[in-house]
Amino acid sequence: MPFIDRSAGTERLEALGEGGLEAVRRATHVGKNEARRYMVAVAILSDMEKQGRTLAVVTRPYAYVHPVHGVDVTVEVPLGFVTDFASIPSFFHFIVQPFGRHAPAAVLHDYLYAIGQNKARRLADRLFLNAMKDAGVPALRRSLMYRMVRFFGGGGYGLKDDWKFVDAESGDPVDPPYGNTDISWAPTKPKRGKKTAV
Repeated sequence: MPFIDRSAGTERLEALGEGGLEAVRRATHVGKNEARRYMVAVAILSDMEKQGRTLAVVTRPYAYVHPVHGVDVTVEVPLGFVTDFASIPSFFHFIVQPFGRHAPAAVLHDYLYAIGQNKARRLADRLFLNAMKDAGVPALRRSLMYRMVRFFGGGGYGLKDDWKFVDAESGDPVDPPYGNTDISWAPTKPKRGKKTAV
């Protein structure tokens, strides 16, 4: 499973050596009889809400690795990032709750939407779908959630107010560790064209 706990040490994914994504999968795989080898931890912010939804802060940074256009892409969700998990309207809560097995993927998706990289929304939604599959979300639920973000999520992509961080211990607002416009996580799709002689 390509979720990586970043708080266990300072090692980066490159420390896994050769094998890239396959090495990540082996290092973090969770089978039926295996204990989880990664943890996504958040703390509820009891005095903060967004449109009536409870907010939480990432208290244990993690990363997600997945191939995009033939390249292993690593997205790191940092300590202190504020999320509302799955932004599901309340009238759909009888079908899908904002928090559940899909939570690590939902936080990742919130982060990608907060970054709002130009022309990367479709790819962010696709990573959400893949991350839900990797987290063990049943096919019907993940398909429904993916369709919801494709049809209804456009207005939330790249909102300046969503780039919010708090101190993971106190819950007090803090400046972001870097600007969201400084991040380029999505590789561009290779262009089809004439082959050049080497």
